[in-house]
Amino acid sequence: MDLQKPVLQARNGKIGIYVHYPYCYQKCDYCDFYSEGIGKDPSTNEGLLFETFRKEFLERKKNSPSISNLEVDTIFFGGGTPSKASSQNWKELLSFFRDEVKVSPRVEISLEANPEDLSAELLDDLASAGINRLNVGVQTRNEKGLAFLGRHIDTAKYNSLSELLKNSPIPRLGIDLMYGIPNLTKTDFEADLDFFLSLNLEHLSLYSLTLEKGTAYSRKVTENLLPPPNEEIQREILEFLPQKMESHGYIWYEVSNYAKPGQFSRHNLRYWMYEPYIGIGPGAHGFLDEYRYGNARNASSYLKRPNAAKQELASPKEELILSLFRLFLPFAPISFFQKYLNNQDQTAILRQIEVLKGKSLCLWDGHTFQWNEYALLMLDDLILTLATAE
Repeated sequence: MDLQKPVLQARNGKIGIYVHYPYCYQKCDYCDFYSEGIGKDPSTNEGLLFETFRKEFLERKKNSPSISNLEVDTIFFGGGTPSKASSQNWKELLSFFRDEVKVSPRVEISLEANPEDLSAELLDDLASAGINRLNVGVQTRNEKGLAFLGRHIDTAKYNSLSELLKNSPIPRLGIDLMYGIPNLTKTDFEADLDFFLSLNLEHLSLYSLTLEKGTAYSRKVTENLLPPPNEEIQREILEFLPQKMESHGYIWYEVSNYAKPGQFSRHNLRYWMYEPYIGIGPGAHGFLDEYRYGNARNASSYLKRPNAAKQELASPKEELILSLFRLFLPFAPISFFQKYLNNQDQTAILRQIEVLKGKSLCLWDGHTFQWNEYALLMLDDLILTLATAE
């Protein structure tokens, strides 16, 4: 299937906003994002949290004058589980952003949700609030798999998900699926995948289960209470996914992400393309004026001191290479190199790209770069050779 792929180039004049809502029904064992499980009821400090989002944003804007000169073209509400929060609060926060900065009329506004929160009424409310892209963290429809992951299981909600998505007023829809869960087979994952492929959604994120330091799952594996991810199954799935997804009209644009033509997550592309973004909320990270910062991974601490973030100067060469070269779309690396790197680093990396081309690992014509599919299984090592080129 011939799918039209854009050639990505470095951009100027744009910025994104990420807002981290830290609460969810229950903390999943594998999750290393900052979040707190609070059950099914709303957070008791939601109003204060959204007020603090505004305070932090105003302080970031004050300390970074460049923000006022840039156009916001992506806004992403992540977590945690943002669908637990009131749609009205998200609507008012979006209105606040539009009052404070220049927001593109074509802005992508994404919100992450979990199946247990979704209803026809909520989707209507989110669409009315301005959300135009919804990503649902399904992980698996298999209850054995959900139990292994420490997920909250609401069978009725999972069973109604198909109908809700088919009738969603939000125009762009995506889901997350996970594979390599130890008590599930490759066939189990394919059943999940085929179910969602039948819905013809705009976006699918397909992740392998990983051991993340500090998570409950990692501790249980270390203590021999649970088995580690099934790496053999993960490798098999990783190898068959690109062609499977292409046959259903999806473009493979990042290691774990597939989208219909033109339906890429523009906000996530921003991360991989080394573009600036404002991070708001407890546990959020941001990238402004060549500095990275990270907010306190504690809601109580954040509410008291929302701008007490740790920051450090970014490392353009390492960071650009480690993110940009995760993309499987064609891109123009020289446009990025000339913007962010010195001449010596540019020359060294371009020399290494020629080496990779000589080994048939990539396509490279002096302007446009694209990985060949079989580079995937050695991608980390290949990226490292680029990042350390001298």
